[in-house]
Amino acid sequence: MKLRIGPLIFLVLQCLICCTGAVDCAPASQSFTIKTPQNVSDINTCETFTGNIVVAADGPEEIALEGISTINGNLDIENVANLRSLSSKSLKAVSSFTLNNLPKLSELSFPALKNFTSLKWYNLPVLAGSAITAGLPGGEIQEITIVNTSIKSLDWLIWPVGGQLNISDNAKLEKFSIPYGTINAGSTLTFSNNTSLVNITISSVSGIYGALQISDTAISEILFDELETISGYVQLNGDFKNVSMPILRQINGALNVQSTGDISSLCNNLEQAASSQILRGHYECNANVEKSPVNPTLTATTTGIPVSIIPSATKSPSPIPEPSGGLSEGVKIGISVAIAVVVTVLLVFLALLCFKRRIRAKVQEIEKKPKPSDSSTDLTPPDTIDPAPPKELESPRIRVELASGRQAQELDARERVKEMEAAHGTSELDSPITPISRAGSWWTIASDGPLIRHELPA
Repeated sequence: MKLRIGPLIFLVLQCLICCTGAVDCAPASQSFTIKTPQNVSDINTCETFTGNIVVAADGPEEIALEGISTINGNLDIENVANLRSLSSKSLKAVSSFTLNNLPKLSELSFPALKNFTSLKWYNLPVLAGSAITAGLPGGEIQEITIVNTSIKSLDWLIWPVGGQLNISDNAKLEKFSIPYGTINAGSTLTFSNNTSLVNITISSVSGIYGALQISDTAISEILFDELETISGYVQLNGDFKNVSMPILRQINGALNVQSTGDISSLCNNLEQAASSQILRGHYECNANVEKSPVNPTLTATTTGIPVSIIPSATKSPSPIPEPSGGLSEGVKIGISVAIAVVVTVLLVFLALLCFKRRIRAKVQEIEKKPKPSDSSTDLTPPDTIDPAPPKELESPRIRVELASGRQAQELDARERVKEMEAAHGTSELDSPITPISRAGSWWTIASDGPLIRHELPA
């Protein structure tokens, strides 16, 4: 029994080990990071991987993705200092293929890859060659960007691009071919600052409905043998000796050719075709253009209308520059901001002025109102007081004074103050008059009641 249990336990342990090393081909994180050679072996167990595959900055020197055929996501390899070789003989499809800042990458091979939407390679200084399938793509390619590499040939790149094809700053690239017949609308082809590029084969193109820009190359001759229509934008800028467009008949967009070499034959042919109504549309053609050593813009000196052309290295070609007679965008923005600030300050000042005037009017209104008088102390308005000195009491009888031993008394506190009738002015409270009696030789008041003071009628 022990001999039978031992092998069973061993088999279970082996299964557990194998299961532990397995890779989830559709992880919840939708990402897989390659850090070691073992990670490369693990990902190769998936025929189809759903998610993005990235490589760590300290990843391995060699990565061979053998076994995986489809990546339903992106293959992004950026800033990996030691990566020297990247290849896959089985990979056929990937959404986006990005290589960026790989200083030691010298071998790149994906011979089966033909289905991708974007391919972006930047800053691969030692990469001299690449092997990508030359067959027809499995879907529409939206973008191909190859910038700052040491690639000498791109013969495999023969597909039309729906969006942008940018081949720039590749110092060792010597030739390029455009084998298809049209540059479609929405498509932009840019070849800029490829200093060793001596030949672009474009003789099969019959219509340019998108954009084509060629600048700062070593090309001396460009032959548009089949070109009939330009409905987009074409800008040619360089040291050309011969540019030929023998059957061009229609320009619905724009054609701008600037050369430091003598292309007078092209300019003359375009002028004759336009004057005889054979060629219709707008064009600029300038030969023997001088290039300033300070400002790398071209200014025509002989034929045609002077037009300044500034080459673009990685962007789509810009529209034909307009004469620079107006204000720059920075100056316009500064003026707009200054006007807004001045208007705001004026509005605040006017608001404060109106508020101050309103407060002043309120104060003046309050000062003009009469102050209420104290009815308990003064029953007569101030403006009705007679400034004349008071008169003594008059009586039809003789002048009466207080008898000796008598004292003047105030009104009894129980009596209420009453106002006189309007016909007689103001008087004190009414009280019965006490009869007068003699006291010695003087008339005195014989009553114990208080004396009443009467004032003359008003």
